[in-house]
Amino acid sequence: MAPAPASASARRRLTGPVELTGLMGLAGRAALAAVAAAVLGSSVAGAQLPPPVPRALPPVGDPSMVIDDRGAPLEVLPTQRATPVVSSSGSGHIAHQVTAVAASAPIGPQQLGVVFNHALQQQGYISGEITFKMKDALAPGSDFGAAQYPGLRKLLNPNIYVVVARTPAEFVQVVKRLQQRTDVEWVEPIVNYGRSGAPPVRR
Repeated sequence: MAPAPASASARRRLTGPVELTGLMGLAGRAALAAVAAAVLGSSVAGAQLPPPVPRALPPVGDPSMVIDDRGAPLEVLPTQRATPVVSSSGSGHIAHQVTAVAASAPIGPQQLGVVFNHALQQQGYISGEITFKMKDALAPGSDFGAAQYPGLRKLLNPNIYVVVARTPAEFVQVVKRLQQRTDVEWVEPIVNYGRSGAPPVRR
């Protein structure tokens, strides 16, 4: 005797969970496919990015005008001067207007010399001051003449002194002269790395 056909409600109870599971499986597979496509797409896009272009560093313009500033190569730019200008915004910030001049033009607090620190990749400004410390509490002797060490005076006790160069060329000469002395412990050119109010003049 053939079994009686299942009622409609029985068929719904039998097939309902199976159909629901099938639908959930399809949705899950679709979600996985979407995630995989997104990951693959981002990987492909990332692989297509061009490599970063290294920034070209400014070369040394004149090796004879380079001094060692505590391990950093500091290039003095002989034909540039910077004038300090107080910002018009009222913030009190000081910018520097850089102009081209003759190499023999003097430097000082109102017409600063311009330098470029190749280690910091930063432009700076000098008034001509160079500080140094004598070894073993020594004092500058008779060989510290005014022509070789202009403006020599004691800055701090017991044995820290300052000289003031009058041109970029003299600045370089005095720094190197002090660094070569065996009775000097250290030499420090005074450099201000303030803001520039104009693009650097072409070196």
